[in-house]
Amino acid sequence: MDNFDLLLEQMAADLSTQACRLDDIRQQMFLSWLKSHSSRVKEAYQLSMEVHGREIFENCLRKGLKGLLESFSQQGLLWEYSLILDEVTWWRDVDPHTLARILKSEGRD
Repeated sequence: MDNFDLLLEQMAADLSTQACRLDDIRQQMFLSWLKSHSSRVKEAYQLSMEVHGREIFENCLRKGLKGLLESFSQQGLLWEYSLILDEVTWWRDVDPHTLARILKSEGRD
């Protein structure tokens, strides 16, 4: 495994770990965003809709994210990693009132 592939593995693992730390609602909202952002994570999104172990879900998410990250140049890779990490952080930090409004606007209340 070369250094670039190792970097991709680490980035994908970090992003999937961070996403899996979100509570269920925030995780679903993040995954909806990610699915609309890239079709390469479709399998992880589908698994999130079914009943599976957290480890299986996290592995599928990691693989999907790695596939997504592989499609970028090195400069684009850093931008994409930052964008996805910012999105996870946003969903983690969004206040309950704002989250309730978002869910209501999407008919998920």
